Amino acid sequence: MVGMTTGPTREVLLRMGSALLAGGTPVPDVERQVTVLGRSLGAPGARAAATPTGLFVGLSASDGIGFEPVSGTLRFEQVTRVQDVYERLMRGATTVPVAIGELDAIEAMPSSRPAWASDLAMVAIGTGICAILQPTWRDLVTAAASSLLVAALVVLSRRITVIRTLLPLLASFAVAVLVLLVAQHWPLEGTLRTMIASFAVLLPGSMIVTGMSEIASGAAVAGSSRLVSGVMQLVLFAVGLFAAVSVTGEHLSALTNVRAQDLGPLAPYIGVAVIGCGIVVNVAASRAAIPWIFVVLALTFATQSIVQAAAGLILGALAGAAVAGFAANLVPRFSGRPLRLVVFLPAFWLLVPGSLGLLSTAELATGQAGFDAATLAIGSVVAVAAGTLIGSSAGRALDRLLDPAQRRVAELGDVADVERL
Repeated sequence: MVGMTTGPTREVLLRMGSALLAGGTPVPDVERQVTVLGRSLGAPGARAAATPTGLFVGLSASDGIGFEPVSGTLRFEQVTRVQDVYERLMRGATTVPVAIGELDAIEAMPSSRPAWASDLAMVAIGTGICAILQPTWRDLVTAAASSLLVAALVVLSRRITVIRTLLPLLASFAVAVLVLLVAQHWPLEGTLRTMIASFAVLLPGSMIVTGMSEIASGAAVAGSSRLVSGVMQLVLFAVGLFAAVSVTGEHLSALTNVRAQDLGPLAPYIGVAVIGCGIVVNVAASRAAIPWIFVVLALTFATQSIVQAAAGLILGALAGAAVAGFAANLVPRFSGRPLRLVVFLPAFWLLVPGSLGLLSTAELATGQAGFDAATLAIGSVVAVAAGTLIGSSAGRALDRLLDPAQRRVAELGDVADVERL
């Protein structure tokens, strides 16, 4: 262990926790990692309480509480570096002052890819998801054009506050108008599927599933806030769809959920590869992470597809999420790099917007769904959340079994109010 003074130790814990939150780490994981890091740095009484927007840290019962807000989000290339700093601090391979300086540099680090490339990557993501949900040439072309429209709105949202606030509503409205107008002249059998694929990159599916996982892990405040935020975004998407139907003179029946397939059985797998390429560019993943991102994506989708064909949608979502969580926890052992979160999140995003259960959620939001669709939507979300917890816990347990050092880290953090997974 490395001896540290109270001020710098608390500062590095606050900065590290805030960076992990900005990188998309669930609240229970952040609390556990920060607490374990504090104890390894010589603060056995360290405690952390996190929310999606900030972190509270104290080093002992008598110590003052520090707070660090989360400002913005981190790209994957930044997340990888943050995790590397964390690992070196845990091993005593760096000092607290050096780590703080590195976190400053990571926060100010420019993207390795131009902004326009990240925005255009949304077109690849939307087209790839369409290849899974509705693999026809007509729908792929329409989804690509609609995704380009979404990317343009995202660019404008960075400059105009009103567009940023109403982005879900404006994106769903613009996409729905375009798809419905195209469908009037160029037959599209499943307009709702094409729409969902086009703005799936903005859908709060991952937020809702993460919220449910946090609630199941005991982080009720953080989980509830994510759920409320996610549901409100879904309401805005639904309002946009309603408005588009009204403006184009159509009825809700025009939002059809009918699957057509003209491109053969390999189309969904090609779609996964296209999604992977889009995500890698969009989030500026580091070169070291790229092959592992594709490995976990392929394993997740293959598992989900096989189990879904044999046992239904809900079990397919459960199995896919479990494999994603399990594989992501073992990647650092094979890659030699701290890439768990970086390789898990793309697979997680594939599971949620790529899941057919999301279509039931959309039907529910637009008032078309009956009891069966509502059950399917809720069941799919619960299955992804449960599978994530099961897979992550199993992967962590196996990693501890294979590595005594990991077992020691687990013992440091094995406290009821810290270890919730």
